[in-house]
Amino acid sequence: MSRDDLDMPLRQPESPEHERARVTRRTLLTAGLGIAALSGLAACSGDEPTEVEPRKMEARAADDELPSETTPPRIESDAPLITGSFRSAKMAGRETRWAVARPAGVSGQLPVVVVLHALNTNEKSIFGSKLEMQTVVQQYVDAGNPPFALAAADVARNYYHARADGTDGAAMILDEFLPMLAANRELELSTERIGLFGWSMGGYGALRLGAMLGAPRVAAIAVSSPALWADPRNFPPRAFDSLADYQANSLFGQQNAFARIPLLIEIGSSDQFFTYTRQWAAGLHPPAAFGTSAGGHTNRYWRSVLPDQVAFLGRNLAR
Repeated sequence: MSRDDLDMPLRQPESPEHERARVTRRTLLTAGLGIAALSGLAACSGDEPTEVEPRKMEARAADDELPSETTPPRIESDAPLITGSFRSAKMAGRETRWAVARPAGVSGQLPVVVVLHALNTNEKSIFGSKLEMQTVVQQYVDAGNPPFALAAADVARNYYHARADGTDGAAMILDEFLPMLAANRELELSTERIGLFGWSMGGYGALRLGAMLGAPRVAAIAVSSPALWADPRNFPPRAFDSLADYQANSLFGQQNAFARIPLLIEIGSSDQFFTYTRQWAAGLHPPAAFGTSAGGHTNRYWRSVLPDQVAFLGRNLAR
């Protein structure tokens, strides 16, 4: 069965000792990136590059608008979607929507993976017909693996850090959304130790929140096509308000924060962010599990790697 098929069999869980250095159908990031990859980061590490102005990226950057593609056949899922909203002070008083999916047939308190969405998507996008992460989790649980829930909140175009418009998606997730999940007895979720998942803008967000929370609060992080920029001259205004904003919130130079957090990165070999992501991952010690195969910044690629990501998150949450 091809990787483009949705109802693919789930791979058997890997042993823990192979999680950070697994070799599967994809290629593993090697230490050979070393000098060549990290040399491009020098411009990001200086404290005072005062003369640099950001260049405007392409009119339609890959994280800004999802390409048209054939929608895969729908898989019906019994996992219910619970939705609600709250007024968020961290999002400048905006009514903020959220969604939670618990696997069907499971009762009692569950650990949770917080899902951080991409640009021009929202809290329901991961549960829609093109990605259906809740269905992948249901298949994982139905195969006899430990259950967990998924929870997402809408940050609009905030990019998961404090912005000039007064919004801060990261603070909303950490200071409002997680406490709300813990306090809502009907949801029956444990937030003492969480997983993080995100794609594109949300991939950057999951990494940033993981660095802020650290281990052991974060059990594991899985990201697809994280929107990372290594060059302070080449970031879009939608991501950072200024050079100072970029310097304050760039993840380059922050790799040590992930030394004790299991991390899985998946990105297509033709993805716009492939080079920057590979450069960033070269600075991780120990190395992350890094998966790549043919594919771009598309829902089809992201859906194809979800089973591995769900299994990775589930294994680490269950420890």
